[in-house]
Amino acid sequence: MPGLRLTEAQVERLCTADALTSASALRTLVSAGFLRPMADGSYGRTDVFAGRRDVTQDRSSTGIVPSPWHRILCLVELENEGRGPLKVPAYSALRYATTLAVTHRARITALQVVPPSPQPSLTAAAEMLKKTVSGEAFRELIDVQVTAGSANEALVRVATEVRADLIVLGRTGNAASASWSGLPEILRQVPCPVLIVHPSGRAAVA
Repeated sequence: MPGLRLTEAQVERLCTADALTSASALRTLVSAGFLRPMADGSYGRTDVFAGRRDVTQDRSSTGIVPSPWHRILCLVELENEGRGPLKVPAYSALRYATTLAVTHRARITALQVVPPSPQPSLTAAAEMLKKTVSGEAFRELIDVQVTAGSANEALVRVATEVRADLIVLGRTGNAASASWSGLPEILRQVPCPVLIVHPSGRAAVA
């Protein structure tokens, strides 16, 4: 509503949302320029309160800081040797990466690594991956890339090429999985933090 001003606590009650969801939504709307933080801790529409003296310009006082992430690299795997839907760990990882991308106004590179031999058609694989992620929410934030070789080597190389600020991996618990093998080596070589997402949707930073 144009003249409405709400605090985070009021947003929680009005929308029956938890504190984390409310805070993330408010910060996203501020980053998008739709809302403005007020000196008293409330939020109001930018087009209504743009000229008000009680609008604070000090982001540090409201807990709003510049986003640390602009490019998120997410390693994905497809079922049926790359011809099916996303595997469950990859699906969980991509959904988590999408949530971060929306909150922090970042873009995602969904990376699929295929075996180097026999030499696959990377173009065909990329088209399949595009088709697979086309049904995802906020798909306009997702770029796809397919490369051949070792998943460990590809992660390091592509993370450097796209200047990734964060890498998101799906946790499978399977040592043979491309997204899980050689994790200690990956952590030593990649140029940014790695976030591991369990199929349940919970995440941890390594």
